Amino acid sequence: MNPVFLTIDNRRTQVARGTTVLEAAEGLGIRIPTMCHVKGLEPATSCFVCAVQIEGRRTLTPACGMPASDGMVVRTDTEDVRRARKIALELLLSDHAGECVAPCAARCPADLDIPGFVYEIAAGSVRQSMEVINRRLALPGSLGRICPRLCEHGCRRCEHDQGLAIGALHRYAADVDGGGKPYVPAKAPPTGKSVAIAGAGPAGLSAAFYLLQKGHDCTLFDAAKAAGGMLRYGIPAYRLPKDALDAEIALISQLGARWRMDERWGRDFSLASLRRDHDAVFLATGAQQAQGLQCEGEELALPGIEFLEQVAKDHSPRLGSSVLVIGGGNTAMDCARSAIRLGGCSVKVLYRRTRNEMPCLMEEVEGAEAEGVEFDFLVSPVRLESTDGRRILLTCRRMKPGEPDASGRRIPVPVEGSDFSLECSTVIAATGQSVERTLAEREGLRVTTWGIAADERTLATNIPGVFAGGDAVLGADLAVRAVAAGRIAAASIHQYLSGEPVVGEPSQWGIAMQPVDELERAEIFRAIEKAARIRMPEIGHTQRLTSFAEIEKGLTEEDARREALRCISCGCRKADCCELRGLATEYQVDPYRFAGERRRFSQDNSHPEIIYEPGKCILCGVCVRIAGEAGEPFGLSIVGRGFEVAVAAPFGLPLAEGLRYTAVQCAEACPSGALALRTARACDLRCGAAVAAGPDLVRLV
Repeated sequence: MNPVFLTIDNRRTQVARGTTVLEAAEGLGIRIPTMCHVKGLEPATSCFVCAVQIEGRRTLTPACGMPASDGMVVRTDTEDVRRARKIALELLLSDHAGECVAPCAARCPADLDIPGFVYEIAAGSVRQSMEVINRRLALPGSLGRICPRLCEHGCRRCEHDQGLAIGALHRYAADVDGGGKPYVPAKAPPTGKSVAIAGAGPAGLSAAFYLLQKGHDCTLFDAAKAAGGMLRYGIPAYRLPKDALDAEIALISQLGARWRMDERWGRDFSLASLRRDHDAVFLATGAQQAQGLQCEGEELALPGIEFLEQVAKDHSPRLGSSVLVIGGGNTAMDCARSAIRLGGCSVKVLYRRTRNEMPCLMEEVEGAEAEGVEFDFLVSPVRLESTDGRRILLTCRRMKPGEPDASGRRIPVPVEGSDFSLECSTVIAATGQSVERTLAEREGLRVTTWGIAADERTLATNIPGVFAGGDAVLGADLAVRAVAAGRIAAASIHQYLSGEPVVGEPSQWGIAMQPVDELERAEIFRAIEKAARIRMPEIGHTQRLTSFAEIEKGLTEEDARREALRCISCGCRKADCCELRGLATEYQVDPYRFAGERRRFSQDNSHPEIIYEPGKCILCGVCVRIAGEAGEPFGLSIVGRGFEVAVAAPFGLPLAEGLRYTAVQCAEACPSGALALRTARACDLRCGAAVAAGPDLVRLV
């Protein structure tokens, strides 16, 4: 057969004459990346991503079209080769009109695949929706109730009508799934490794949820008598009913978690003892130390988190006839609205900035006002005095907005001579919480201004095998960030226990379509009818004021599916298996290196099986060759000039005429997501995860 002998990356091999360098390397198990190559079809050599260095040649050569020859010496991974591939990828991306991740998902601290789980709800597949959710997010029922929903502010529909009710939708999925036989993620075989988790709040619960799935034993230690942390003791039942939280904790128990409740770090165990008895430790102790008012007489004020804990334990303190709540965050709102529900008192909130600068959810402010809470802004406490042992005289000072601080908010400046006094029976201080760091330092941990020092990417501390995350690291923050930290810590701890390099979760490169002008925005919404956001049903006003019953009732199946169908499916349907994105991540490309004018967004929905976005096409010709090889009557061609160059059916025919028989095959082979299955959300058939869709899902795309 007259074989050919060549050397690839210092490995000698024998191949049949006519074999390409790409095929020869594949035979040795050496991967050469390519985007335009399809096995069995004539090479196109258009993407140049498969470039290799051949000894004796001055220039790099595309491996897919170069026949192997006797004595050839090939290098596939030199510095020059990697540089050339990176430039090739950056050029392909220079005019890309598409987005890897939907704007809502890009804003989610937990990196939740929002279009993916919403798609499943629209299809009526709640169990599949929970599977998508639980890959990235633990405690979806709890977070669906209390999360500030940063994702909804990023929803592209905000530019059209109203943002999607994303929090309500993953709460719906969790509630419906939990109402039957809840979805329990699969567990890997036991590893024989154990992890101690100090803190059974959102970060600790999340870490256990993911570590248990990896086969590691988890024991959670907590100073409280019941798990949940601030979710249980810092958020009132009218926002988060304890049975909803208990259902999610029960799932973690079902996965095999062990609980050591009513045990406090520094009293019942030490970091040294946890390290001795376990293979790894995760510190998720939260921010439990209430901040004072920083003024004379501050000890007369009741700390907000202490008040909320007493309410949660049904040990509510006597508040008297009038309550002043100092603060502007969610804890302040929870205190004010809880005090109203205890009855018999007037409640006023004092805040040192303006209404628009309050860090809490504005719907909480509106809810408090509807329930009778009064507000006084640009007010700061100066002094607290006890008048007769039962009443408190609070002296305040008026403030005015000053220069912006690092966060962009204007610094409150005292107004001289503006002091005034208010008399009340109770002052509740809800100005924030901090991390108690003394014990951590005593145990040998490095600390920061905010809490325990941990690597931003891996959450590893300075002590081997000890990781930390959530409020214990960041200070008082959002529960959704704590849940995300638990998942990230689980990934790092799994790597540590497996003897792998501890690098944290793999990150994927992504591109955003920017800027989007009015004409392009009009094209995006061209086929999208305006539809109002579903309004969450609520209990009546009287019941709200006389009990801690949950205010929001949750969505019905009909409303949930209707709301899910409002999703316009932003982001790429093939984001998780896009060759272009994968290689861009591998080669750490700068997608904006050659940025200039780009193609405009457009979408062809005319084909019954696939979606076509010309702005994502890299003109690799894969679909053209597949259609031609299959004998499509018309097939596809590359037409136009400049930015107008595109793949299209010839003679102006619709896409369905060009791809009568091979549309699915072309979508599977497309390396950039320009062609995607109409029924695919996050993966195509090559990834083994195509999703069957009902006929009512046409509106999604």
